[in-house]
Amino acid sequence: MEIGACSVSITDSDADTDNEDPLFHEPSLTPCANDDALKKELEDDGEEETWAMIIPDLAAGRNLWKRCDVSAHFPSSLDVPSIIDAVRYTFHCPTTPRFKVDDVPDLDWIQHVQESWHPIVTKKSKFVLRFPWHDDAMVMKACQEMEMGKMQEEMKKKFSSGVKREGAVVHFEEDIDIDDDDGEGEADSVMNNSREYVQIQLEGGIAFGTGEHPTTQLCLDWVRDRVEKHLIENDDNDETLNFLDYGAGSGVLGIAAASVVRDHNNHSKRRSSSDDNVKSSINTIGVEIDADAIHIANDNAKKNNVIMQNYLPDIESCDGEALSVVLRAMQRKRNKGIIQLLPKELNQEGGMYYDLCAANILAAPLVGLAPVIANLVKSPGGEIGLSGVLATQGEKVVEAYEEFFEDVKVAGEDGGWVLITGKRR
Repeated sequence: MEIGACSVSITDSDADTDNEDPLFHEPSLTPCANDDALKKELEDDGEEETWAMIIPDLAAGRNLWKRCDVSAHFPSSLDVPSIIDAVRYTFHCPTTPRFKVDDVPDLDWIQHVQESWHPIVTKKSKFVLRFPWHDDAMVMKACQEMEMGKMQEEMKKKFSSGVKREGAVVHFEEDIDIDDDDGEGEADSVMNNSREYVQIQLEGGIAFGTGEHPTTQLCLDWVRDRVEKHLIENDDNDETLNFLDYGAGSGVLGIAAASVVRDHNNHSKRRSSSDDNVKSSINTIGVEIDADAIHIANDNAKKNNVIMQNYLPDIESCDGEALSVVLRAMQRKRNKGIIQLLPKELNQEGGMYYDLCAANILAAPLVGLAPVIANLVKSPGGEIGLSGVLATQGEKVVEAYEEFFEDVKVAGEDGGWVLITGKRR
């Protein structure tokens, strides 16, 4: 960077080979094994897992891996031989390092990225996540492609030869006894097929949660299932659903929950000839330690015409690292008067407030947050949907929540990631 590079990346030259030297992994649930004393302690306890390594601030010139590939972007006006000479001198290379020069096409890179970033359609929960550059035609095409794919899957189930017909819509119907003791999955399938698409407009920015990652999609499926179940069970009364998105990021999960209720009310209004039909309501709250993400989530809620208030976690629930982040956020001038700690009336100190809580974070923080989340979920009967958890980490997360919740289990898996659910005792 000091000699004029716009950006630099360093990768393991032996990645995906037998010589790969992995240094980084998902945050672990136990102390990191690169500490010799802790490693011996783990071995004495019979732990065999290889956990993430905490790498200190490494000085320039020290290799992370045995062989490193360095990619750097320079303005075309700079002299390449002088750059290579500077690298050789700085790192005391005995010979000129091997290198190649690639030209970067002169493109509108923002437009290029946007054109390759299509609307995201979730298969089961039927959410459509669109971004500001997506027009209605792009959204319609994405939904049609999803329906075509689902139709072809159904046809393959019907015909052993795997019939595939482009441009034609074939609908098969079967008699399904949804009251059968073993028919819950089939009943859910019928409900899923009858769902209408729910659109969500997002501006992700630097906040996590644009809908592409398997963990987000697992949580979106859970959100729609549980919110619709509440709407069906409370169709004749005005009981408010309290929903908590813990680790809200872009706010996608809370906004999804509120959007399901919004669309349900709109559909009910169109179907009903009376103006006094019961209107369902939802109180959606987000908790996030990243102040920038809170700004983004609040803006996203406004764009979707739903009410979702996002807050920093209360200080008592924070560990040392999270507390440091929260205190810095509160001191920033741009946040004063706008971003606040979770109010007492929404925290209720004694807890047991939220009917549903979604938390898409990571395994290690989720384990530490088990008593915090349990204290926020209504008892008995409040439900959790947790993700950001690798399949190999699922058992330890389940164990952490079994103290407070019943029927805690891995309820779904996608791409090596899992969804964990449970009901408050």
